Amino acid sequence: MKNKMKLVIVIAALCAFAVSCGNGGKGGKVLFQSDDKKIKVYENEVNLELEKSLFSSGVSEKDLTADQIAQMKKNIIQNIALNRALVLKAKEQKLDKDKKYTQSEDIIKEQALATLAVVNDLNEKVKVSDSDAKAAYDANIAKFQRPEDTVKLQLIVFRASDKAKADTALREVMANPSNFTSYVQKYNGNSSSGTGETQEIPISQLTKSFEPISKAVQTVSSGQVVNSVIPVGANELYIVKVLQKNPKGQIPFETVKEDIKAQIRAQKRQMEQQVFMKAVADEFKITNIADKIKDVK
Repeated sequence: MKNKMKLVIVIAALCAFAVSCGNGGKGGKVLFQSDDKKIKVYENEVNLELEKSLFSSGVSEKDLTADQIAQMKKNIIQNIALNRALVLKAKEQKLDKDKKYTQSEDIIKEQALATLAVVNDLNEKVKVSDSDAKAAYDANIAKFQRPEDTVKLQLIVFRASDKAKADTALREVMANPSNFTSYVQKYNGNSSSGTGETQEIPISQLTKSFEPISKAVQTVSSGQVVNSVIPVGANELYIVKVLQKNPKGQIPFETVKEDIKAQIRAQKRQMEQQVFMKAVADEFKITNIADKIKDVK
């Protein structure tokens, strides 16, 4: 659960103030190349987009886990590659010569610079300390309760027809369980969760929907992998790693501290953005601009 909120915020902000995501800073090794070699994504531009994305969200790399950073980079690579594919398609149609593009470049740059001004102001003003988070935790102590035991899992999923493949994967995982995420990527590819990690799941919910997994994890400790492929229903097989086992009752402050800080930060950024935008509008005499626009039909 730790840093989950931050990751959501950061991913949502990818390319938020880029003029054209991934179109600058080419250099370093190639991290992706399409089969026809028409599209390449370079390490330097991915690192630049990561830096801009973190900046736009007011967080730094140290606030996120290595897996989260890796997933962000994969998302960035996908975004850049797709953008480049769309650009190639647009050029095929000669849209790069269209006035809707050629005459809008200055506006696009202005929008990027305006967004950067807002983000820069927010990063200067919005600071959230551990003591801020502790105060919010103490004031809402009843909200931080687990009504029942929960688990957080990491999954590799196979079709039932791929039993031999699942058995091979399990042998690899058991030989090197600390690299479970790499096996998720190897066998599940670009799955929706990226790392195969689940949210915290109440045991009753897990039992209701995935009873074989619920039974299998009962005797497995946090950090361990279930040493068998688990069939669920007639169509799916699972390899399961138990990331966390969380008892019911009061959730410790340290467990939720980063989530609380992220929530406070998001709230403060929203309020400070409104204040900043009004201050700029007042400074440049455009506060009541709608009332002053005339003869627009």
